[in-house]
Amino acid sequence: MEQKPTSNIIQATEPRKEIQLSPPQVKGGMPLMEALGERRSKRSFSGSGISDQQLSDLLWAANGINSHAAFRGQPGLRTAPTARNHQEIELYVFIPSGIYLYDAFNNKLVLVREGDHRASAGEQGFFAEAPLSLCIAAHFKKMEAYTEEKKQFYSAVDAGYVSQNIYLYCASEGLCTVACGRIDREVLHNLLLLDQGKAILSHPVGIE
Repeated sequence: MEQKPTSNIIQATEPRKEIQLSPPQVKGGMPLMEALGERRSKRSFSGSGISDQQLSDLLWAANGINSHAAFRGQPGLRTAPTARNHQEIELYVFIPSGIYLYDAFNNKLVLVREGDHRASAGEQGFFAEAPLSLCIAAHFKKMEAYTEEKKQFYSAVDAGYVSQNIYLYCASEGLCTVACGRIDREVLHNLLLLDQGKAILSHPVGIE
């Protein structure tokens, strides 16, 4: 598959408080059954980046807004379901300029931590090699009606939906990724400022 131009957002080293993403392209792509056939876990990453458009599309596919119809207290619906539509799952983007929170409702990245922390997204060495990584985290403040046991269970299930969306988008675009649960949660909770939450999975993303 012909690769798209490399990304200015991903390759930049100077942090920005906010990065407005291009509108996601929500039409086209590989047919679902073909993407399922191509879905793989790949752990080899070159230094190449992906395009700004691919970054926007990846985040939308993972957990973006696919409807602005209000439902159960939320102003819109996501591409990944959550228990009782709590929408407790958030995505953190690790790139050379910093760690950013994906603001799905405004389609932008919001700076959380300056600096290149890609190696901290997971414990395996390939996290430092991948041009970007996504950390899937749960914000338990949005699940206050649940017991601790239910928070842990349902957030893990909901994170799985997001993880599969990442896999399918990468399969469709010819990108490499792998879901990793071997992460240092204490380090990530500090980096991501998670006072009432949990880092669940990390996905390095790039080109083989």
